[in-house]
Amino acid sequence: MDAPLFAFIGVSVLLAITPGPDMAVVTKNALAHGRRGVVLTTGGIALALCVWVGATAVGLSALLRTSGELLLLLKLVGAAYLAYLGVRTLLDSRRRPPDLMAGTGPAAPAHAVFRQGFVSAISNPKLGVFFVTFLPQFVLPGQPVLPRLLELGVIFVLIGLTWLSCYGLFVTRLRDVITAPRVRQWMQRVTGVVLLGFGARLALERV
Repeated sequence: MDAPLFAFIGVSVLLAITPGPDMAVVTKNALAHGRRGVVLTTGGIALALCVWVGATAVGLSALLRTSGELLLLLKLVGAAYLAYLGVRTLLDSRRRPPDLMAGTGPAAPAHAVFRQGFVSAISNPKLGVFFVTFLPQFVLPGQPVLPRLLELGVIFVLIGLTWLSCYGLFVTRLRDVITAPRVRQWMQRVTGVVLLGFGARLALERV
């Protein structure tokens, strides 16, 4: 396994465990519908992520074939975007996170629970920006672009799906720890610092 792929996996894990809209909907459905809610919600999220990854990989590979300099530009933009995410995460960690367990509702049909997960991820435009700027960072010179982007995208989806599934299955037992605002604030702070450092390293490597 190449070193950039190790770095990609590490950052992907940190991003997966950072509280966000997908984690919120998994939490609510885990508490409201149990394991059934977790499986259906994460399934919907995974499908949406696959759509984002496929569209991003195909679109980027077509663009990069027209201009070799575009890859360098995307990498520089991506480094700046990772730094931006780091700053925003640190700023957000200063505010008390909302209660993830508020608003749990009665049992819902399977398709409705699945749709909640899918809509949560597919309607988030930040995912599109993230994939466009993040995935190209780990395309090495001379590598076929489309297969590499798809490989990275599949790894990212699997990491996110694994985390959300494990989190959802244990959230009812560990909810006092996992959903505690203080714990979530520290998770955000650690992730913010790592993203800042990673973005700075990527930028300096290409000066």
